[in-house]
Amino acid sequence: MKNIRSAIVTPRLAPTKATTAQSRARRFQVPLSLKIIVPFLSVSVTLLLLVIHTVKIGFANTLEKGVRERVENQATLAVRDFKSRSTQLTKQAKLLSESPEIIRALQQKDTDILRQDILSLQTTFKLDLVKVVDARGDIVAELREEWLTGNNLSNRGAINSALKGLEKSNFVSIDGKPQALLVGFAPIRSSNKIIGAVLIGYLVTDEQLQQISIDTNNINYFAIFKSDELIATNFPEIRSKSWEAPAPQTSTTKIDIERQSYIMKTVEMSEIGDGIKLAVFNPMATTQQTQLTLSNRLDSFFWAGVILATIVGVVVSRIIGKPIVDLTQNVNWMASNEYFSGKVPIPSGYELGQLAEAFNFMIEQVEKRDSTLNLQLHQLKQTLHDLKNAQSQLIQAEKMSGLGLMMAGIAHEINNPVNFIYGNLCHANQYTQDLLRLVELYQQEYPNASAPIQDYIEAIELDFLSEDLSKLISSMKMGTEQIQQIVLSLRNFSRLDEAEMKPVDIHEGIDSTLLILNSKIKTAIKVIKSYGKLPLVECYPSQLNQVFMNITANAADALLSNPNLRNKEIEIITEIAGVDRVVVRIRDNGTGIDPDAIDRLFDPFFTTKPVGKGTGLGLSISYQIIEKHQGKIEVNSEIGEGAEFAIYLPVKARIKEDACLCQS
Repeated sequence: MKNIRSAIVTPRLAPTKATTAQSRARRFQVPLSLKIIVPFLSVSVTLLLLVIHTVKIGFANTLEKGVRERVENQATLAVRDFKSRSTQLTKQAKLLSESPEIIRALQQKDTDILRQDILSLQTTFKLDLVKVVDARGDIVAELREEWLTGNNLSNRGAINSALKGLEKSNFVSIDGKPQALLVGFAPIRSSNKIIGAVLIGYLVTDEQLQQISIDTNNINYFAIFKSDELIATNFPEIRSKSWEAPAPQTSTTKIDIERQSYIMKTVEMSEIGDGIKLAVFNPMATTQQTQLTLSNRLDSFFWAGVILATIVGVVVSRIIGKPIVDLTQNVNWMASNEYFSGKVPIPSGYELGQLAEAFNFMIEQVEKRDSTLNLQLHQLKQTLHDLKNAQSQLIQAEKMSGLGLMMAGIAHEINNPVNFIYGNLCHANQYTQDLLRLVELYQQEYPNASAPIQDYIEAIELDFLSEDLSKLISSMKMGTEQIQQIVLSLRNFSRLDEAEMKPVDIHEGIDSTLLILNSKIKTAIKVIKSYGKLPLVECYPSQLNQVFMNITANAADALLSNPNLRNKEIEIITEIAGVDRVVVRIRDNGTGIDPDAIDRLFDPFFTTKPVGKGTGLGLSISYQIIEKHQGKIEVNSEIGEGAEFAIYLPVKARIKEDACLCQS
């Protein structure tokens, strides 16, 4: 090589724009360590965010579920408690109405005796109101607590019910105040004739309402409504305001009052009186504080995880990058010093070791060619033109060799992330189905969702989202399979698909292919499917889907490239061909294929598309796949009549032994 340099003097060229751009690109190249750290850190942060978000949602749902259960139990207990109290008051009122002294005193209009009798009853049972009326409803004797004096009671309905012979209980509101009395009433009879009525009761206080709570450590609020009017409550936020009674519901609901969230349940107390409703409120402040505490701790955990992931990424990048940097420095030193007699040290690691061995082999080849060129130099001086041709051929051969190594490396590097994506799609699909099932269970268990939830369900179109999500993941899976197929095709068809053969429904593969191509054909091309009744066909499904994809996509491209054709159609016909074969016909109504090009359709890198539109590998790969399945592809086309590709496949697998060995 040194002799050649001394004999042939090469003029020094001025730097071109391309050279300047390349040198500038080298200065701004991203370091290898960043190329390793950034993806690793991105994946780690994404996983941390996903885990933390899942934990937050799960914990919040669990806490809210517990609050809802407590409110349900509290509402049941409150109804049972008020029913027990009303029954007791009714019995006391009946006992007083049947007292002979009361009957005698009422008949004689002796208010003093009546007052003495009802005073002892008021003291014994700690009543706030005891009232005796005559048959016309006029008050004969009445005892009230001092704080009731001067307040008007809406008790006319209860008195009228008692005078009609009813023995019941009800709530009596105090005019102008959000307070009420729980009263019991009974008629006073003499000789089976109603001569009056007795009405007794006590005030429903905040203390009494709070005593109903199951958990004394947890604050519960109660509100009693009569005919949709608030008559008693221990809830300060609604006591001084006109708050409408919500309709009774079978499940709890979440509401906001004065910027605070509450879980509420409304029930009817028809046993006490008509139009009586009870609302139970449980504040979410404690639950929200617990969620905030957990959120802060999870945020701390997240940042700790980010720091740890960064440290791990730096360590891993150094472990991976150092051998590559050392190898690069050795190669650059040998190239800059024109030193081709030694060899590059082989570093640890399978891939880097292979690269170093390949470079050493290249050095050996350069040395051999260098000696050969020195021996033949005197002959090349006489035939300079032949020398240039030989040099051009040598350079082209080296380019093709480097291209082959580069394509193999690209195929290897693409295959790993694609396999990673493909392998995780099934888990993503399962997790998605689980989440959709959880949403469905929530809808079943809590069908009466609040208005914001209903609005959001309509806004996101939950039904369409649930149906389309599975199709979306399936499409992603088919996309990764297509990338895998391209990678396999770049390995010179020697390493075949390692998936097992299995019987499949060909129609499913065709439908999946059409789904992927939907964006290309849905607006401009009509697809006609004429499916016959086919048996299951033993094949490699992903490979067969690739065949359908390539042929259908070519047909679509041919139709879309003809703007003068109005009714663009692709027809797919499946039928049984013979005893043990099926045929899939894919035809279009385009301009057809040139007869001179039909014989070359399946040659590698042959394409009829414009430059930059096709690689020429699709039909070649399809032909290899069908041939491996012991099938065949026939092309029928006439200019102006469109084209048809007929794919014949055996029903049972008849893969040759050497094909299987090649696959393994």
